[in-house]
Amino acid sequence: MYDDFTYKICEFEKEQRLDEIKTTLEAWSEKPGTYTLMGDRGARFSPDSWSFPTVYFATDGKTLEVVTKDCDLADVEDYLCSLARVLGCKIFTEYIEYS
Repeated sequence: MYDDFTYKICEFEKEQRLDEIKTTLEAWSEKPGTYTLMGDRGARFSPDSWSFPTVYFATDGKTLEVVTKDCDLADVEDYLCSLARVLGCKIFTEYIEYS
């Protein structure tokens, strides 16, 4: 099932630093992508595969937005679980915990 909702707001279990996220994601061989710093707006990680969502990390170190439009929900859930594992931090949505 494809999602028609554009953004999902999520939170990390504990604060993450953008420079540490960058280092971790640039070494993530399982699901590679491009990490881009966006100044006061935080950072963006765009996976190389169109099957997975783009993720925006806020400068507060706690909030992330997941672009789910036109992504299969099963792929989004798989991706968020993988992201939580690689970053070593649970990710929460309003109803679900990814770890």
